[in-house]
Amino acid sequence: MPSIETQIWLALKARVAALTLTPALPVAWPNEDFIKPITGYLRVTHVPNVNRRLFIGSTEPHQRIGLLQVDVFSKKNQDASVAAEIAGQVAAWFPTDLRMTYGTVSVRVTKAPDVAQAIADDTHWLAPTSVEYECFA
Repeated sequence: MPSIETQIWLALKARVAALTLTPALPVAWPNEDFIKPITGYLRVTHVPNVNRRLFIGSTEPHQRIGLLQVDVFSKKNQDASVAAEIAGQVAAWFPTDLRMTYGTVSVRVTKAPDVAQAIADDTHWLAPTSVEYECFA
């Protein structure tokens, strides 16, 4: 059985992989080769945070919190609403209290995802979308 950390990642990854957008956007996964298309794409980053010990027993589960960052890259020099709409669709794909399971681990979205102010990079318009989660394991 994979470690708790791996199971958390695989539960999150499976949810992103099941996201369907029109038009479809390729996904840049962590530590995998990717060629950035000029038309747009999603970039996924997993940011685990601290583990919290909430229970007294030494074998009791810990609260494991973190962020799933899904950055929406849209074509530069087009209406900003394009990236905002895609980011909104990504956020809607992760509703509050959504549970994602892999193996023995269940990961829960703790609040509505945050869609931050979009920014320009050299080639794209970037709309960051952050999904907060927790897991007791």
